[in-house]
Amino acid sequence: MPQLRPRVTADDFSDNTDPVLYPRLNAAQIDQFRRFARAHVYANGDTIFEQGVRNAPLIFIEAGQVTILDRQPEFDVHFANVPPGTFVGDISMFTGEPTVAAALADGETRALIIERSDLHRLAAAHPEVGNILLSTFMARRAWLEGHGYGQIQLIGSRWSTETSALREFLARNQVPFRWLDPERDASCRALLDSLGLGSAELPVVLRATEVIRKPTIEMVATELGLRGELKELYDLAVIGAGPAGLAAGVYGASEGLTTVIIEAQNPGGQAGTSSRIENYLGFATGISGNELTRQALIQARKFGATLTTGSVQQIGCNGNSKVLHLDDGREILAKALIVATGARYRRLGVANLERFEGTSVMYAATQTEAATCENEAVVVVGGANSAGQAAVFLSSRCRRVFMVVRRASLSETMSSYLIERIQSTSNIELVLKNTIVDATGDERLTGVMVESSDGERRMLAATHAFVMIGAEPCTGWLGDKVGLDERGFVVTGNDAAGHDAFDAHWSQERAPFLLETTRPGIFAVGDVRAGSIKRVASAVGEGSMAVKFVHEAMATVDS
Repeated sequence: MPQLRPRVTADDFSDNTDPVLYPRLNAAQIDQFRRFARAHVYANGDTIFEQGVRNAPLIFIEAGQVTILDRQPEFDVHFANVPPGTFVGDISMFTGEPTVAAALADGETRALIIERSDLHRLAAAHPEVGNILLSTFMARRAWLEGHGYGQIQLIGSRWSTETSALREFLARNQVPFRWLDPERDASCRALLDSLGLGSAELPVVLRATEVIRKPTIEMVATELGLRGELKELYDLAVIGAGPAGLAAGVYGASEGLTTVIIEAQNPGGQAGTSSRIENYLGFATGISGNELTRQALIQARKFGATLTTGSVQQIGCNGNSKVLHLDDGREILAKALIVATGARYRRLGVANLERFEGTSVMYAATQTEAATCENEAVVVVGGANSAGQAAVFLSSRCRRVFMVVRRASLSETMSSYLIERIQSTSNIELVLKNTIVDATGDERLTGVMVESSDGERRMLAATHAFVMIGAEPCTGWLGDKVGLDERGFVVTGNDAAGHDAFDAHWSQERAPFLLETTRPGIFAVGDVRAGSIKRVASAVGEGSMAVKFVHEAMATVDS
């Protein structure tokens, strides 16, 4: 008989009478469940699913009760009881990601079990039930994150580049986690001692009862199921999961195309790093890039799109299909390809500053980055909207924000609402007509030297620098497969037809569609495309519009 683990009951126990977290289904809805389910009776203490397993089924409880536990390294935390008349699970049941808690039968429990593939069929066949499931899943995940349950724990110094990279990866991939810094947290040091872990073994990831020492991003991606299971052939492959790529994935999957979205590392693109997007239609109070990404990822999975982390190393052609060679050796075929790889952040080219990348120098300003510089002085470099949004956000968390801008005014590059916000925020200091020329610090940044257009120099004492000076297109992996403009952006439509590579690439009697490249069936959308607007709304529009052209391109091949 397995040894029982120590168990404690949470102080903030979940209220199972809450209709948002535990909706009761009516008889008609239960009948709809039953059509996709199989019946099962669990004995007292049976494990329904463990924490950290992928593709766990949804469980509807007809009679009995289910105990929900958070498996932690030293003990289990009992934080919820799910009563009859409702269901067990959160968003991982929909996405196939690892479960964030364990479920055990409390007494004899009669249940209906719906496997993940049937769950998608149920949601598609009965939208009302699908909406109940999705809204409940999202509410439960928010409750869990708000109370700190079901999270993996990342332990490492804030000055460690490995820890910083893991923190960004987990946050951008919507993985619930808690970061602990042993240099600032006595309880963290006690936890390390109890597990027999020394500082030389950091960073570590604690996942339920498992300890992962010095994990790489690739190890974590595999362990957490972020490398999705792939088929050999898809109708549509989308490379990149920024707003344009996610929109393409949502529209492709919702319109019946078998769709895979491949993201090298961090979903959301540059927009995903924005602390608040205030001019996106429909969100009067604004929305963070992280939340917009979260909603889009759920939406794509809702319609059946496959998401996986990985880099496309190169593409080839096999008849009318495109062959994608991934960095982990996998290959997939796609009838159509949408390139949405966006752009990478530009660096300042100041050697003394760049040596602090990953610890003190950041290229995003979200909650994850802000946690490292609470109540400290920081520098934001740049004069466009992304820099303005970062400065405003950081001003609420940091003691002082220096905003270094090489221009004499913000009006040419920044929206007026942001300029007004910056000017009215007392702890933001504008440093106009200046550039950073040097930086100081040993293991960590202590200050940056700025030089004005008149040659005057000044030292700004700061522990972190947020660099927001634009980006370059991520097109190196494309090689000569499609035409690029002189700056490396992908040309499409009429520009593609006039490109030098067009005659060598094009094999159709028709002209390229609006978002089509110099090669038939390969489209480009968002920031990677030459002539794009570089706005979230336009990227989403291009991603959705490209799917229309994918259908038309497929029709010309099939006809």
